[in-house]
Formats: sequence, C-alpha cells, structure tokens
Amino acid sequence: MPTFRYANPEVIHWGAGCVRAKLREELGRLGVERVLLVTTRSALKEPELAPVVEGLLGDLLAGRVTVGEHAPVRAIMAAVDVARGAGVDALVSLGGGSPVDGAKATAFALATSLDLARPDAPARARGLRLSRVLPHVAIPTTLSAAELSGSAGFSAEGTREKVGVSAPELRPAAVLYDAELAVHTPLALWLSTGLRAVDHAAETLLAEGEHPLPDAAAQDGLRRLRAGLRAVHAHPDDPAARTACQLGAWHAYLLPGPAARGLSHTLGKRLGSRHGLPHGVTSCILLPHVLRYLAPRAPSMMARIAEALGGADAASAVAELVAELGLPQHLSAWKLSEKDLVEAVQPVASPEHPAEALLSVLRAAL
Repeated sequence: MPTFRYANPEVIHWGAGCVRAKLREELGRLGVERVLLVTTRSALKEPELAPVVEGLLGDLLAGRVTVGEHAPVRAIMAAVDVARGAGVDALVSLGGGSPVDGAKATAFALATSLDLARPDAPARARGLRLSRVLPHVAIPTTLSAAELSGSAGFSAEGTREKVGVSAPELRPAAVLYDAELAVHTPLALWLSTGLRAVDHAAETLLAEGEHPLPDAAAQDGLRRLRAGLRAVHAHPDDPAARTACQLGAWHAYLLPGPAARGLSHTLGKRLGSRHGLPHGVTSCILLPHVLRYLAPRAPSMMARIAEALGGADAASAVAELVAELGLPQHLSAWKLSEKDLVEAVQPVASPEHPAEALLSVLRAAL
C-alpha cells in the first residue's frame, strides 16, 4: 500500500522581516545558549546579510565559520573544530546550499565523531547511529532547498567528488524564508537556483511510486516559480517576487529523497563539483535534455510539467524559461572533453539508462 511520510522541517516561517521577528524566538524555543553561524564570505561582506544576523544573535553568537561552493570537506571539519572549541549548542546557517549542507554535515560529524575527510566516511556513515544532534536553524538566501531535507552533500578532498551523509535528525529545526535578506542575493545566482527548484519539481513528478501530495505541491511550485522568477528577473528588488519564488521552491520539494535522485540531479552532481559548475547551472543546462530523453516513458507527468510552465511540452517549456531568464544553456562554456562526459555517466549508467543513452543527453547539452 502506498505510504507518504512528510520529510520537511516541522517549522517554516516566510515573509519579509521574518528573521527579525522569529530568529530569537526559535532559538529560545530550542533552549539555545551558544550559536555557531555557518555562512559564506560573500554574506559576511554584505552589510544587510551576515552582519544583520550576527546583530540579532547578539550574546548567543559564540563563533562563525564560512563554507564555500560545493561545501569542501576541509571547511566542514574546520567548522567541527570551531564548534567543539566554542562549546556551541546550536547551528544557524545563512546563505545557499553550501552553508546549509555544511551546517548539516557539521552536526553529523559532531554527533558521530566521524572524520568526514576520511575517504571511506560516506560508507562508514551509513552504519552509524546519531546521538544528540545539535539543532539547526536555516536562513536560506537562494532557492537550492537544501534546508528542506536531512541530506548533506559535500565535496571530498582531492577528488572533489560530491558525496554526503543523510539522517532524518539532520533536518533543520526551523527554516526562515526572509525576502528582506534574499533581495541581496545576486540575480544570476537567484535565478539559476530557481531552475534547480524547477528541477526538484520535475523530478518529484517523475519519481517512481505514488505520491499524490508532493505531486500536487510540485505542480503548484512550478506555477509559482514560473511567475516568481519572471517577476524577479524584471524587478530584482521586489520582496514579494522573492517570497513567491521561496514558496515555489518549498512546494517543489516535498519529496526530498526521490527528487534528489532523479536523472538530472545525478548527472549534474557528477559534473558540478568536479568541473566547477554550480548545481543550479547544471539544472539550467541538463534538465531540458533529460526531460526530452524521458518524455516517452512518462507522457502524463510530462503533460503536467508543461501545463504548469505554460509550454507546448515539458522540455521546451523549461528551455524557454531558461532562455527568457538569460541563464546558461550549454556545457561547452566549461570546455568538457569526451573523456569528462564518459567519466560523468559511468557511475550513473544502468540497464534502464545505458551509458550511451546518457552520453547522448550530455552531448546534446554541449
């Protein structure tokens, strides 16, 4: 019998100003006394981002770390050391998917005492039980939706492969979608992660099994994202447009596990950290070609995607939105070789999706 388990955080606040109104309240609810802020260098430099949050944290702020793109494991283990040294009892993340995932991975390493820099860390992590996990309040400033799941991706030392850990306990205790902060996210980053959210919605609808609530939410998310991304493109400083996008990204991701294992995601992860492509950009480039490849297998779901995005078919609707928003459309800008493409598809290939078929998808994206 089909079963649905809600896998998002229990508390989600949204609207311009919600960080000012709710951050201390949430930390008080959690009984927090010492906070580690996990953020980015760019957020620290923007006066209306990290400095504002640090001011709101006030005497609760016990330390600060930065996590760069693709969450390098060295930065995560450095955060673990700072957290231990400062005796923190909670994490607050501020930024895109990398600091959010970095906070979750830090919480995992603290709870298990596992050195995530070990080559065998992901394999060892699967057999570990988590003891007390530090509560995490996430303040996302992109549309990556990392804050909505219990999975934490990071890039391995040396190989730069994207690996990760996962546990329900890693889901943030609260999420605050604040357009007052989000308007300071650069337009190109906001829009490209918006296509990542479109990818989440599409791959939710295409995921195996029955999931009527996530499907309905994903279709609504696509409608919100289509309108919201266009509005932000036209008026980047409009908080209402940013909030519309945030709600769309949330609704697109009520099925975090299966949605993140879809073909566009898995191919994108193989290219992203290894070749310096942001994950949002991989969705911009790959999703139309993946949808075109999968279209004969799921005509009814493709029709739902097309209807929500207002296109003749799913692949064309996504491609037209990418072009309208002025986002990247070709892998050729990253000068990938045929060998790079072959290496990307090998771990993803299966009897269902043979390597040559996947290579044809990536070649079409060049």
